Amino acid sequence: MTEQVKAAIVGAGLMGRSHAGAVEAVGGQLVGVADTLIHLAQVLAPPDGAYATLDELLADTNPDVVHVCTPVDTHTAFATRALAAGAHVVVEKPVARDAAGTRALVDAAQEARRLVVPVHQFLFQPGVMRLVDRRNELGRLVRASFVAASAGAEVTHLTPDELVAEILPHPLSIFARLSPTRVDELDWNVVAPGEGELRAIAVAGDASFEIAVTANGRPTRAELELTGTEATGYADLFHGFAAVEHGAATRANKIVRPFARSSGVLARATANLAIRAARRETAYPGLRELIRRTYDAIENSGAPPIGPDETIAVAAARDAILRGGGLAS
Repeated sequence: MTEQVKAAIVGAGLMGRSHAGAVEAVGGQLVGVADTLIHLAQVLAPPDGAYATLDELLADTNPDVVHVCTPVDTHTAFATRALAAGAHVVVEKPVARDAAGTRALVDAAQEARRLVVPVHQFLFQPGVMRLVDRRNELGRLVRASFVAASAGAEVTHLTPDELVAEILPHPLSIFARLSPTRVDELDWNVVAPGEGELRAIAVAGDASFEIAVTANGRPTRAELELTGTEATGYADLFHGFAAVEHGAATRANKIVRPFARSSGVLARATANLAIRAARRETAYPGLRELIRRTYDAIENSGAPPIGPDETIAVAAARDAILRGGGLAS
């Protein structure tokens, strides 16, 4: 960045802390933090930059961008205020309670000539970017699978079903970059076997797109597998790395496959850990890169890293899956 983007954060919880670290890491200037629990805002904010309300923060600091890191039911109100004050918005996923709310925010941003960028940070992990950018190496895609087992319901205010609903934008944002058909136009077949459980599958062209989310399964994990006719790519989404497994259908390859795959994953995991340690990126890989690209777009009046149509498509597909599983509010 040629100049520091002035950033403000509303919500000083776990995600607010992660955003504050990312703002500093990419060279932005944190000018203020708002939280009704003022002592939490004071921990993250610069001197005299802690506020009890977003309105006070906006009036005093005139930020270029506001990061909305609060519960989803407050996203629309805070993002709308930020846009009205002339700021761009980076908003945690899901952007709004439903696709209609998401579209309304996107429309308001376009009218104000400002950006609304959802925090679909998995897209900007090194491993995912490698797989998406070089997906032709996999051959023709025949299967994309996302699996998540989360303990979030144990450590947050969310119910297991609410947790599932908050996770869904992650796979959908990735699939939006891979599917030949818009994700909101796919015919999703959905089952919800129990509380905190959801399975969804859709077909686009010759490929299936599959989602399995559980709040009960252990160990916790978030993984992407892309199966192609030439190779298969694996991404560990908790840690941000990926590995590609090649091999013809021979007896020798069947014998050595477990060892080759394990060694490849170990090498990628080790290198990734070293890089993240050097960068002090302890959590949420991909968030810094998403914010860096957003700030570049703000400075240069360029295209956002996640466009309006993609933002709306992910929200609409999420609505369809939740309805199909009987989880829509």
